[in-house]
Amino acid sequence: MRKDIGFKMISADVIDPRSGRPTAATIAFEVSYTGDTADRAAKVANELTTLYLNENLNNRTQLARDAAQFLEAEADRVNRQIADLEVKLAQFKDKNQQKLPELTQLNMTLLDRTEEQIRGQEQRRDSLEQQLVYLQAQLAQLKPNSTVFSDTGERIVSSADRLKMARSQLDTARALYAPDHPDVQRLEREVAGLEKQVAKDPRAKASIDPAAETNDLRRHLESARAALAAASEKYGPDHPDRIRLEREVKDLEAQLAAAPPVSAASTDKPAVDADNPAYVQIQAQVAATRSELAALTDSMSKLRSQAGEYQRNISMSPQVEREYRELTRDYDNARLKYAEVRSKQQEAKTAQDLEADRKGERFTLIDPPLPPEEPISPNRPLILAVGFVLSLGLVFGVLRLLEITDNTIRSRLDLVSLTGVAPLALVPHIGTEAEFRAARRRMWLTVGTSAATMLTAVVLVHFLYMPLDVLWFAAARRFGF
Repeated sequence: MRKDIGFKMISADVIDPRSGRPTAATIAFEVSYTGDTADRAAKVANELTTLYLNENLNNRTQLARDAAQFLEAEADRVNRQIADLEVKLAQFKDKNQQKLPELTQLNMTLLDRTEEQIRGQEQRRDSLEQQLVYLQAQLAQLKPNSTVFSDTGERIVSSADRLKMARSQLDTARALYAPDHPDVQRLEREVAGLEKQVAKDPRAKASIDPAAETNDLRRHLESARAALAAASEKYGPDHPDRIRLEREVKDLEAQLAAAPPVSAASTDKPAVDADNPAYVQIQAQVAATRSELAALTDSMSKLRSQAGEYQRNISMSPQVEREYRELTRDYDNARLKYAEVRSKQQEAKTAQDLEADRKGERFTLIDPPLPPEEPISPNRPLILAVGFVLSLGLVFGVLRLLEITDNTIRSRLDLVSLTGVAPLALVPHIGTEAEFRAARRRMWLTVGTSAATMLTAVVLVHFLYMPLDVLWFAAARRFGF
């Protein structure tokens, strides 16, 4: 049966889409079966065609199913990869919130703005420091308590002020007189009594300002130095006034050196029950200035910390950008691959549905198998033609053989070839009536035999080879009538 099945490939010249040049490509194939009857050949050819179509459908269905399963698994894998990359990207963004490349310009803008704020606050701080120095100088020149006068118009001096005045007089007396001088002893007793009184009176004790005392000593020292300079120009080294002023300058310098250092905080230390409006106002301004200066210093510290953070973010931005781009590139590639796989998966699903509905046939049946109109073998016309040629050859061969073996003299040439002498005359054949009748019978016999032979051949062709009407239509179709 395998020998009886025929398979023929059909090729045609097509244009190659890649090179654009014509090339030979297989576009179809032909399946045939050779049988002893036309009906059996058609049935077997139909069965072979059905087998080819079913096998093609099964193969394509299996391929579509395998492709769909593979693409589904690939889509799940890529989806898991995308989920992992999304987690990594979210963690990276959470870890580097202010260092991402898209925030570099914002960090630079915030850095410039912060530096500008720092410069503005530095200028404000310098202004506040100058203002504080000015207010402290004004505060040092004022008394915390207002001047009080008696009914007679005399000024009422507080214990602290009387102590200052007594100390100043004592210093002057010590510079003028000996230690046992009555004025010196009186002033010492007065200073001691005032000190006890001030020590017992909290208000008087609190009103004593170390900065004010130091400033008084400095003013007294400057006045003494000025007087000493003037006395030096007028008197000699042994003049009593010059000697007295020199001792006074030395004593004031010693007292100033022994005075406690004045801190910045002591200059704005609030006085107890201060009632001088100017003092209270300037003291409040000093406190407000110091509070504003402290807040400004704290704000500048925070701004400098922010500026440092912005600078670190900008400096680390290139490295963060490289890692961020790697993660983003992997994420974008995974998304593109997932979209491509999903598209192919959809195409595979559609192909699978088409194969299931038998709508995606790759093989198209161009010419279905039909019972043949004529057998392809044996080739009877060829056999007849060959037989006719061979019969003619056989006839001519037999005739030639008979001619060679026949010694009968039938013509002038035979006589010449036999005797070597040309005859003088030829007597033609004189036929009889019986011979003429025999010749006519042979002619009619030949014509009748030929007609009978032709009629027999037509009958044989009609019944054994092909009906005459079918033969006529087949010949008309072949020759285009």
